[in-house]
Amino acid sequence: MERYVLLITNLYSSSVAQVTQVRLPDEEFRVPVRGGELALARYGSSKGKPILAIHGITSSNRAWQSFAVAMVPNGYTLYAVDLRGRGRSNSLPAPFGMENHARDMFEVLNFLKLEKVDVVGHSMGAFVAVALLGMYPERVGRTVLIDGGLRLALPAGFTVEMVLPVVLGPALARLQMVFKTKEEYRNYWKPQAAFIKGWSTAHDEYSDYDLVGQPSNLIPATNPAAVEEDSRDLFEQELIDKTLQNLKEEVLMLRAVRGLQNEETPLYPQQVLDALLPKYPKVKVVTVEDTNHYDILLDQSGANRCAELAFGVKV
Repeated sequence: MERYVLLITNLYSSSVAQVTQVRLPDEEFRVPVRGGELALARYGSSKGKPILAIHGITSSNRAWQSFAVAMVPNGYTLYAVDLRGRGRSNSLPAPFGMENHARDMFEVLNFLKLEKVDVVGHSMGAFVAVALLGMYPERVGRTVLIDGGLRLALPAGFTVEMVLPVVLGPALARLQMVFKTKEEYRNYWKPQAAFIKGWSTAHDEYSDYDLVGQPSNLIPATNPAAVEEDSRDLFEQELIDKTLQNLKEEVLMLRAVRGLQNEETPLYPQQVLDALLPKYPKVKVVTVEDTNHYDILLDQSGANRCAELAFGVKV
């Protein structure tokens, strides 16, 4: 039986109720990798068409709940990881970086005995997807990038350390914070851009899963050292550029129309794409209207649209 529950929640700005489907994993695994075990969640039947789902820089497998709601009834199964240094994989040691994450994904595919699989990545997870494609092309089928995966440009005179707090904002700031209760952490998230379209019990699960520690001393699971090391590859990783330049098959990028703080300027402005895409003729970019960098995946409407555009499912 599908393990999701229909719940009614209200949007902050509206009295009209929306139906939110909370989707918990059907099974969770521990995958042997360098230095320990990587957490892996399966959303859907073990017999569905498999998709490897890779989350963003400070996120976890729970980012894929809404996408699973759209995909699982259409015969797909999501295998969603907690990347090294995040979620229940947060104790795995350095080094980090896109190539090391790709090696972990290779071990996941071997663990699942999947010879070839479609891959979808959000934000930094899209960069991991590109690295996986570049290093193990024979193991990757269709590749879908959700608002990520194309190298970011550093403004003149700026370093990665200077840019990160501006780009990631509260997502980065929280890693230095301590929370007394799960409710306090939820209240930290609720005003943020990721949830501007409303909070749901699916978001409760996303938030609660992110905490580790003891009551009155709860901290976000993400290892700040992993964020620092991985961030450099978003701007400087040559493998990403080389892989995208030498694609044999089309890669789809779904682009949010607004940025990380719901600002009008997206993570990938049109002028940046105009400069990049001539180098990457096999990358097809589709803009997903009425989305920002986060709610393109975390909100059910954004996840539904991504599922429709990427895999042609009817939601």
